[in-house]
Amino acid sequence: MVRKSVLAMFAVIATTFAILSVMTLPELASAITPSQTAVTSITVGTNPAFFAVSPDGSNVWVTNQNGDGVSRINTATNAVTSINVGTYPYGVAVSPDGSSVWVANYGGTTVSRINTTTNAVTSITVGALPYNIAVSPDGSSVWVTNYISGTVSRIDTTTNAVTSITVGNAPFGVAVSPDGSSVWVTNLGGTTVSRINTTTNIVTSITVGNAPFGVVVSPDGLSVWVTNYDSGTVSRINTTTNAVTSITVGTFPYGVAVSPDGSSVWVTNNGGTTVSRINTATNAVTPITVGASPFGVAVSPDGSSVWVANEGSASVSRINTNTNAVTSITVGATPWGVAVSPDGSSVWVANNGGTTVSRIIFPPQPPDNVTATPGDAQASISWTAPTNTGGSPITGYTATASVGGLSCTTTTAISCTISGLTNATTYYVSVTATNAVGISDPSVVAVTPTTTTTTADLVTPAFTG
Repeated sequence: MVRKSVLAMFAVIATTFAILSVMTLPELASAITPSQTAVTSITVGTNPAFFAVSPDGSNVWVTNQNGDGVSRINTATNAVTSINVGTYPYGVAVSPDGSSVWVANYGGTTVSRINTTTNAVTSITVGALPYNIAVSPDGSSVWVTNYISGTVSRIDTTTNAVTSITVGNAPFGVAVSPDGSSVWVTNLGGTTVSRINTTTNIVTSITVGNAPFGVVVSPDGLSVWVTNYDSGTVSRINTTTNAVTSITVGTFPYGVAVSPDGSSVWVTNNGGTTVSRINTATNAVTPITVGASPFGVAVSPDGSSVWVANEGSASVSRINTNTNAVTSITVGATPWGVAVSPDGSSVWVANNGGTTVSRIIFPPQPPDNVTATPGDAQASISWTAPTNTGGSPITGYTATASVGGLSCTTTTAISCTISGLTNATTYYVSVTATNAVGISDPSVVAVTPTTTTTTADLVTPAFTG
């Protein structure tokens, strides 16, 4: 897919701002994840773009770029509630306590604050063409980049009062440091990042590459990573000194994400078919081939997989972070945003070329806390349901003894008894959970049936698969 310079793509924004009501802006464009997946298509609004996931994973919020609304998806049922906000909603973020969702409406001058208990919407005036949005770790302030105004709006979440802070040309991406002390803004119309001191609102300008776009802060807060769309580079900023290191990646680097342990940074090269994996200890770059025009990127909470939305392929690439092996999963047209649920049980993909979100689910994780009580030629097995069900309800459990293969099954009960065993023989009992996608890895416990049961006969799990 051939891309224009990002500045050329955005050059028409200022001249079309006055007539946005009749035309759209040009598009920007715990365990190893099981091999089995299933994709569910969920109908939302027109041109879904980006996500916010509630901290408890109970709701997913997606902005419908040309639908003037936000779709709220109940993750237990996939039921969708449509909420009207401002014109052309784009960036979205959720407060740390889950009480508010914040939406930047780039077709005007407002941010919409959604009360997650009632779905009531409060409109807050900010600068012109608000694009992206971030919430401070303590939830006290919201930061909005206003592309046309050259400003960032700081919203006090207690009062909704707005403070305007002047930054660079065409501010776009925004990220807050883990300790809340700094806000980082990419100025897409130039070659700078603005660092805002959140105590004083003082701005420091830092020179990076051409058309700085995406921005992310490392979990320890010591590094900031910026994709320079027109330079084919990533800038690594030392947050102690503001010193910049330039790292060459692929063509038109766009999305950027960092692993939970901070060991890797992942960059989507939208002008080709690769993702760049950067080793943060050495800055060494490994290119990984994915689909056409990779766009959004997200890392699973346990760091075991990276998910890439391939805008030009109608697919998502799942990268195993241990091996860099890639699996392609078909989704809807023009996938943009991608997000992973807090427990890793679902991956969400916004198919910007249509009206759907793809939910990718997996088999469950293994049952937890498996124990076995020996009896006369039998063993009573019990367990607790896995926290991560794979995004689909568990339909049954099976406990199987080896050697011999005798078993017992349940639908919802979390215990069963295996009969017909031989006393004084040690068996290894594997317990698995099943959902609509497949069967979990086993949790295994050892047990020796006996005619006499003592406290010493009660055996705890040998290992969990």
